[in-house]
Amino acid sequence: MKSNQTLKIPLYIVLSVKFLNFFSENLAVKYAAFLFSIPIKFRRPDRENEYFLSSIHKKIYIPEVDKKIMTYELEASGPKVLLVHGWSGRGTQMHALAKECHKEGMNVFSFDLPAHGQSSSNTTLIPEVVKCVRSLYQKIGPFDYAIGHSIGGICIMNSLRFGDKYKKMVTISSPHVNVDMFKDFIFKIGLKEKSLNKLLDVFKSKVGSDVESYDLIKCAKISNTPTLILHCDDDRDIPVECSKESIKHFKKGKLIITKGLGHRRILRNKNIVKSVVNFLKN
Repeated sequence: MKSNQTLKIPLYIVLSVKFLNFFSENLAVKYAAFLFSIPIKFRRPDRENEYFLSSIHKKIYIPEVDKKIMTYELEASGPKVLLVHGWSGRGTQMHALAKECHKEGMNVFSFDLPAHGQSSSNTTLIPEVVKCVRSLYQKIGPFDYAIGHSIGGICIMNSLRFGDKYKKMVTISSPHVNVDMFKDFIFKIGLKEKSLNKLLDVFKSKVGSDVESYDLIKCAKISNTPTLILHCDDDRDIPVECSKESIKHFKKGKLIITKGLGHRRILRNKNIVKSVVNFLKN
């Protein structure tokens, strides 16, 4: 079995942050905040080509963020399902789920987040992605179901918090949006914990609200939507404890913990895909 891999910040970036911090902590924090908004782009692997080639591509302008996003659609006459990928992913990354949902007659939509894949811009943040989800809900929805991986799960849940309605929802390997997320980033980027509050202030000035306002738990507490939560116990990107804590706050939640699938392979595991499709159908 392949070892579980996690995204790592390149050494040259860590060194550049430390260099700036030697002269000015404020400058280093601003640079770190900028880096926090830049996803790493990866080449689309061959396994995603079938979905990419068989889907209808369309760029949609999202006025709320002044950016264009690439959307992918597998047409069908059944319920509409929206797939939202995670950080540094692609709209085609959830190809296995898209294919099986389509086989069951569902009309499947996914999209490249801003600054990802073929969408515009080089930077984005969770609040911006939430606005994209809500805009798509208005333009091509409403959606019957929503499935989100990693931060995609956070974004669909916040869409619910802002008024969108779904019959069922699925989150896969989703984190909490809180101070701990930024503590982890501070550590990885090479800054000391004393810079944390300054980084949080920069985030608040950019999005107009505190970090915790987008936390998945806040959304779970107000949700009456049946929700399936999936996570792997060896996820090195997002600890499984996140979902173990989240499930406590759902009124209609179900938690499935898997083994040996890490943070991304879980998306294309046949048993996981089957569990998701069965949950949506039944």
